[in-house]
Amino acid sequence: MKISSSLSNNACSSSSSIHSASIDTTYNIPMKDITRPLPSTLDEKKVQSLMETIQTTETDQVPPIDVLWYEAPESKNNYFFAMGGCHRWEAHKRLNSKTIRAKLVRTTLNDLRIYFGSSLPNLK
Repeated sequence: MKISSSLSNNACSSSSSIHSASIDTTYNIPMKDITRPLPSTLDEKKVQSLMETIQTTETDQVPPIDVLWYEAPESKNNYFFAMGGCHRWEAHKRLNSKTIRAKLVRTTLNDLRIYFGSSLPNLK
């Protein structure tokens, strides 16, 4: 997937976290393209509340999630990893949303090795 052509973006001035505080652009990323590697303990009431909000208000009322973005240098394949935003992710998943609003945080292979250790998938 090419980042410039396959994702739609929207300007957004609010930040999701310290990692994306300086990132103004949000993207509507296909849910199927994002890997969520960490298990989560969810507050069911929070998930239900987010689902109601997503269904009844403008989508920009729910803050974007942060997604680590790695582009393999040789293949130019893009890899997306959601490390936070577990309640927002779960609400979109349960609603069968095709996309989720996200801020892309560029990452390196070395950083991914630190996050994943030996469980890092083969990123070709």
